[in-house]
Amino acid sequence: MKVVIVETDETIATEGGNLLVGELIAKTNLSKGMESFLPNLQLTDDDIQTGDVVISYLGTLSQSQTDFEAIEQFRDNSYFKKTLELEKVPSSSTLRQRLNALGKQSKEEVIEFITEEGCNLLRTVGVEISPCFDVYIPLDIDVSAFDNSNTKKEGVSWTYKHFMGYAPIFAYLGEEGYCVNAELREGSQHCQKNTPEFLEETIKKQDW
Repeated sequence: MKVVIVETDETIATEGGNLLVGELIAKTNLSKGMESFLPNLQLTDDDIQTGDVVISYLGTLSQSQTDFEAIEQFRDNSYFKKTLELEKVPSSSTLRQRLNALGKQSKEEVIEFITEEGCNLLRTVGVEISPCFDVYIPLDIDVSAFDNSNTKKEGVSWTYKHFMGYAPIFAYLGEEGYCVNAELREGSQHCQKNTPEFLEETIKKQDW
């Protein structure tokens, strides 16, 4: 997609950063690949594809908006659709239902697919991974507690930060801190549990 940047007196779209997000997503197999995870889903001609549902949600996440209801403000936003190359933007109910279906039917497979696509994207765009000393590349891994107090989400429990929530673990590569792996964990899970397996899995993904 070719973009011409000009000065204007018109209102500037606050979601301008989605232009870069859309360009990066276009270099992945994310949209097409997501269609394989709900093979029994019956869609009519008016229904939105699962890939577009996921990309729409990525568009809201890039605006630091995590609630499903946040998608409603973008449903008639032509800039949002154009930059993310979407035919349609789902309603909040469709977004919730489709992501819940992915979580129930193919959660582990979807997480693995998205993680692989993220690592492949770094290779595709040819990013340079900066070492921290000599030729040694840092791989920083840490648990980060999320505050989900006053919710009834599955897995929410007492964290080491002394609030109810989750305790996901993240892996960041290089001085730039590219996130190359993540794992959602219940809040009460000890940080050492399954960490050796997570570390081994993360290292295997880094085939540079």
